[in-house]
Amino acid sequence: MAPISLKRYAVLASLCAATALAPLSVHAQQATMQDGIKVRPLSTSRIFAGGADFNAESKQQYTQLVNEAKEKNALVPDSDPQVRRLRAIAQRIIPFATRWNEAAANWNWQVNLLNSDEVNAFCMPGGQIAFYSGIITKLNLTDDEVAIVMGHEISHALREHSQAQAGKGNLAAVGAKLAGAGLSAWLGVDPTITSTATNMAAQGVML
Repeated sequence: MAPISLKRYAVLASLCAATALAPLSVHAQQATMQDGIKVRPLSTSRIFAGGADFNAESKQQYTQLVNEAKEKNALVPDSDPQVRRLRAIAQRIIPFATRWNEAAANWNWQVNLLNSDEVNAFCMPGGQIAFYSGIITKLNLTDDEVAIVMGHEISHALREHSQAQAGKGNLAAVGAKLAGAGLSAWLGVDPTITSTATNMAAQGVML
């Protein structure tokens, strides 16, 4: 068999890159109805995030954050009324989590309060929740309002948005490499030149 020509290789590489950056399935964009709400299936791009390694890294980051806060006396103790309040609200939300992601049944849920003026809260993949005291005190949140914020953050974890974003980033990187190799072969130039251009294009796609 004759060796593949440079132009044929370039076309092939470009097609592979386009495939990597394209939506993986039309079905992934189809919504279903749950409790009167249109819900799309979990993004298929999340499977390229690294799976267990990604979740383990997220858990490690949360543990590191809590430990650093403890060392700086910024971790509000378990006995504090606000911590008990947050955890009580979480316990009313968590039982419904598996309706949106069955994996949540095995999550090691945690709720902690950090003493900081920052107006922020988050939920890591795996159910590790953190509130900053600033969001409660500065906004004077009621229990219902805390539940809204907490539910919003939990929904990011349940829908695996972090994994999906990481997966898209990995796909974009692969696509950029393939496209760069194809352009290099097509134009007959240094691959480092084309890789810069395709990396910028991949970043644009991500944005």
